[in-house]
Amino acid sequence: MLQSIHDKLKGWLAGVVLGAIGLVFVFWGINWTMSAPNYAAKVNGSEISSNEVRQAYQQQLAQFERQTNGTIDDLQRNEIKRHVLDEYVNSEAVLTRADELGYRVSDVELMKAMAQVPAFQVDGKFDQAHAIAVLKAQGRSIAEIEALFRRDVKLRQLDTALTMSSFVTASELKQVRALTEQQRELSWFTVSAAKYTAEATADDAAIKAYYDAHKAEYMTPETVNLRYLEISMGQLESKVKVDDAQLRAYYEEQKAKTPERFTQPEQRRVRHILLQVTEPKEDAAVKAKAESILKRAQGGEDFSKLAKEFSQDTGSAQQGGDLGWSERKVWVAPFADAAYSMKEGEIRGPVKTQFGYHILKLDGIQPAAVKTFEQGKSDLEAEYRRNEAERLFNNAQDQLADAALQNTTDIDVVARKAGLTVHDIPEFSRIEGGGDLGKAAPVLEAAFSQDVLDGRLSPMVEVEKGRGVVLRATDHKLPQQKPLEAVRIDVVAGWKKQRGAELAASAAADAVKRLSAGEAWDAVAKSVGVAPQPAKFVARNDPAVPVEIRREAFEAPKPTQKPVYQNLPLGGGDAAVLAVTAVRENPAGDHPKEQEAQLRRQIAQQSAAGEAQGYAAAARADAKVTINVQALD
Repeated sequence: MLQSIHDKLKGWLAGVVLGAIGLVFVFWGINWTMSAPNYAAKVNGSEISSNEVRQAYQQQLAQFERQTNGTIDDLQRNEIKRHVLDEYVNSEAVLTRADELGYRVSDVELMKAMAQVPAFQVDGKFDQAHAIAVLKAQGRSIAEIEALFRRDVKLRQLDTALTMSSFVTASELKQVRALTEQQRELSWFTVSAAKYTAEATADDAAIKAYYDAHKAEYMTPETVNLRYLEISMGQLESKVKVDDAQLRAYYEEQKAKTPERFTQPEQRRVRHILLQVTEPKEDAAVKAKAESILKRAQGGEDFSKLAKEFSQDTGSAQQGGDLGWSERKVWVAPFADAAYSMKEGEIRGPVKTQFGYHILKLDGIQPAAVKTFEQGKSDLEAEYRRNEAERLFNNAQDQLADAALQNTTDIDVVARKAGLTVHDIPEFSRIEGGGDLGKAAPVLEAAFSQDVLDGRLSPMVEVEKGRGVVLRATDHKLPQQKPLEAVRIDVVAGWKKQRGAELAASAAADAVKRLSAGEAWDAVAKSVGVAPQPAKFVARNDPAVPVEIRREAFEAPKPTQKPVYQNLPLGGGDAAVLAVTAVRENPAGDHPKEQEAQLRRQIAQQSAAGEAQGYAAAARADAKVTINVQALD
């Protein structure tokens, strides 16, 4: 189990950086300053906050419990705690290396990184006022957040350098290609556990033994009675009052700030005939042909008919060369320069672009125009309501944060000061959540954080964008063992399922013994009541073959004079019997240069990941590290 925990948590810069940014914005307002300052570790003199590590531990713990859909014991909790602390120490050690190597983060790089954080965006775009409001809500100064971002970007710079320095030799490429492209001929059949499960019967002793071995599966969920205050952009937007006078003032204000929003640029309607130049040596001949067509068009022939006959622009030729109404920016420069210097009805050419030679006819001009208030009213009203709701939301957020700061444990007092209603969710589960909050991950993590369990109010938690809550937990109940009689039906079903899987595995193992002793493949399959899959060559990534079968087939020894037989477990308790009968090397032969280059890049990236882990380990070994083991207790 500890190995499975390690596998779920491992990873390099995702782990070494440890989401310095992600940890800040998993939910608004993780307040790292609620308890007395101390440190979890010191690395080369730099302190790592025990509160930061504790919050990261709580997140990882909640995530793992959701993945395993159950509780974990103290040994497993300690393993997660150790892993999280190790990643912080590794991160700080690598950061020291980055500083020594001269890595620095400019203000431009810092702003670019901050602009990519969803919590700082409004309608998908970075919004500085919104970003400041989010920072204020979580009680962190802008300087502190900037420091976290600089740290993260600096580590990413180092990771990029390590990746770019990785390379692959010709022999490594050849070896990997031989392994990845090898094909194996195989056949298999599945031994279903269902029929054994249906036939299995258990006595009381077997049921009791199974229950005792699986007690962790029969526990009540960890719960709290959750009380919370909520503010919502949607609710506030519905309360915004707006009239034409306000909208007209807003229209004039926005038109002055961003006039391009309310200006319809000039548009022109152009027809064209395109003659492509496929080879440089054809340029003169194509140009001469274009000049000939130009003369015919200027001589009065129907331009649309000429376009249908000669134009090589498949998108417009059958429409008589019509490109529709377009702004200048739509076209490439030489084409746009010509089109926007022509008079209506004029025919001009040939105009050379990267596409070939064009003959143009200008059919119409729509002058630039300013969008009137009436034309933009509906969009303006929606925008005004949204902006006002955001302003009210930020004010409500500040008011709620101030009230919570003055009353860190009494949610009723905070509700009265903020003018909000207290909502209740009894028996809110650590796994399934509950009530209108569902099982949103940030809410689960906050509700069962140590500060909230100790009776304090949570900071503002983002349930979803534009919806935030402050939580107070009472009546914390740890998981309790359910008595056997209360879960007997489930225990019997669990035992039967396990027994079915055991009998299926035994039948598959027996089939392999019989095959290895010389019995015929079809006869053995028939004796267990199944029909085998026909033998065929498969590749490592063949989606038509179950992944467990493929993995076992390519891990098995190569067959020599007789097939190699294997049995293996499948999902759901089934078992499989596999026969590998032949191996085919490099069936595809030589590869195009593009595929070769792509494979080389993939191998280099995998190599870089391993090198990065080694680099982190070396940095840790060179660092002076002090662990404060009591800090996280």
